[in-house]
Amino acid sequence: MVFLQRILSNNIIKNIMSMGAATLISAALAFFVGIFTRNILGPEKYGYWLTISLIFTFIPFFQLGIINAMNREVPYYIARNDFQRVKDIKNLTLSFIFTIPLIVAFILALVSVLLLFLDLNYEYKIGLIYSSFLVMLLLLSAYVEMFYKSEQNFKAASILISTKNITQSILTLLFVFLFGYQGLFIGMIIALIIQLVFGRASLKDFEYKFDIDQYKELIKIGFPIFLVGIVWTILIASDRVIISIFMSPEDLGIYGVGMLVFNSMMLLPQVIGQVLYPKIVELVSKERYKEIYNLFWKTNSTLAIAMGIIVTFLFFVFPWFIENYMPDFKAGILTGQILLLGIFPLTLMGFSANYFNAAQRQSVYIRIQIITILINIVLSFLFLSIEYKVSSVALGTSTSYLIYFFLMNYFFLREINKFKIKV
Repeated sequence: MVFLQRILSNNIIKNIMSMGAATLISAALAFFVGIFTRNILGPEKYGYWLTISLIFTFIPFFQLGIINAMNREVPYYIARNDFQRVKDIKNLTLSFIFTIPLIVAFILALVSVLLLFLDLNYEYKIGLIYSSFLVMLLLLSAYVEMFYKSEQNFKAASILISTKNITQSILTLLFVFLFGYQGLFIGMIIALIIQLVFGRASLKDFEYKFDIDQYKELIKIGFPIFLVGIVWTILIASDRVIISIFMSPEDLGIYGVGMLVFNSMMLLPQVIGQVLYPKIVELVSKERYKEIYNLFWKTNSTLAIAMGIIVTFLFFVFPWFIENYMPDFKAGILTGQILLLGIFPLTLMGFSANYFNAAQRQSVYIRIQIITILINIVLSFLFLSIEYKVSSVALGTSTSYLIYFFLMNYFFLREINKFKIKV
């Protein structure tokens, strides 16, 4: 038994290292490309990009959780050697992408054409046109990546993620230099196409299945998980939404300096969460709550040390870096430091989130998220009324993340203690 546990642990570590290496390379490239593109475009034009890119954040909504269902159901049926059901789930998932999401892409394309005749900024008009092309590409990319993750083939998934992110970084830099603002979209489109070509094996032997009843069955399984993802997306985008509505594109561009570091730092906890999720599902199904409790403390203590060191280092290096390499964004230094502090507690709630999804306790998870969003909105407006700066929104956001951390882990531990675990 001990030997088996060691093998399992080694496999988990190997998967984390595989996904982590791919993510680290991608994050490093994205970080440096982000610096160059921000310097080329300037705060205002990059602010337009951040506003339009909110669309990409919400595009996954249109799959209604069916991809999430595939990620949960495929490991379940593989463990039971029901490979026909596994094949059916994959076909149904991919087929659904060519129903509602395809209609949404068409509507967005139509709206973007109509907006050409309105008195809007050019950046908004052209951004919406490109976004209509990206709807299907982003959803197909999500399917291909989840195809391999659901099979726990993290090596293949890491290769595909690296392919997409590395090519997107290189092409974006090239096209922004050549075409300016439009290059952000062109690089993204070509990178997604290249990824789909590399991941075409996941599309092999695809059989289109239009079955509303089976769609409903999968959506019923995946929608609660998907709903959590929706609320999470709103939570982490709420600061940008507040700035987009009440402040200028230039302010949002300044705020984006902090987001550059914030998004990069969240990658490691997300990788660990992706790898551990199938294991947590397995432990929940076998009611091995003692092991879940021990894994929680082991994971969070390791992350706390690693992220604490990284965040402390970056907090002091960040101002020097911006002043020397991104001087046009000096106004975002304080914002970036505040968001860096907000990262630390946020990285320590991923395990609890995975548990709530695995145990089908999304109702608890969603209530905590909604409370956090409301707290963020209230605090952001409160701090803005005191000092009308983007750093005030960053302070409200980071404070709400700290509260989020306490709520998630408190309710996780309370749930575990219901099972009378002796610790």
